[in-house]
Amino acid sequence: MNYKVHESDITPLTDKGGEVRVLLSPRTVQSTQLIMGVATIPPGEIVKEHLHDYGEECFYVQKGTGKLILRNLDQLNFKAGDALIIPQGTIHSIENIGEEDIEVVFATAPLAPTAREGHRNL
Repeated sequence: MNYKVHESDITPLTDKGGEVRVLLSPRTVQSTQLIMGVATIPPGEIVKEHLHDYGEECFYVQKGTGKLILRNLDQLNFKAGDALIIPQGTIHSIENIGEEDIEVVFATAPLAPTAREGHRNL
């Protein structure tokens, strides 16, 4: 079993906005309960609206400033040092409203039956 992965070994996903690397997953370390990764969002870019039908998502902001938009609920500005949670099934997007890249560490749990079911773009 593999217990470690380096972000440079992971091909980034760029189809949702920003650059996302899913580091810990069933594919990389045979995780059974969660995924964890890092994302970078350049200034002015928006991560497209999406939702997680099976789990809640959280992220910790390492760098930058942005806005988390929870459709029909709230809009929250955030900055480096903030941690945020997105309830299961909540449609959300993230916008970089600052002048530097946003860098976050994110996790989602519990796992969905498949990766495609775990992250649903709208």
